[in-house]
Amino acid sequence: MRALLLLALPAMPLWAAEPAGASSSDQMATMVASLLGVVALIVVLAMMARRFNLPTPMGGQMKTVAMMPVGAKERVAVIQVGEQQYLVGITSQNIALLDKLETPLDSSAAPQFASVLAKFNKKRES
Repeated sequence: MRALLLLALPAMPLWAAEPAGASSSDQMATMVASLLGVVALIVVLAMMARRFNLPTPMGGQMKTVAMMPVGAKERVAVIQVGEQQYLVGITSQNIALLDKLETPLDSSAAPQFASVLAKFNKKRES
């Protein structure tokens, strides 16, 4: 009997597949709520990525080598453009060039995310 029902299911019209008692306004409300949930999730993830300064997938000749907060919304960063590195000050209203580095910082010496996460997990488990 079940096999017969499964074979007949694709031939049923869409209105017959609706659960009993589900009106089109209920389905519309569910769809809108789901859409708003997905949009809210995207906004939250974008805010988290911006807050934690996650790297963007854009390639190219420019990258952040190091960054250090010096205040609530102020930070100092070393930016590499090609082979040259620059020290910049970043505030909420301005970005200012502080110095052009004569001897570049070693960008490979920066800790990788996996090693930082492993240290954090070890500290948390202890």
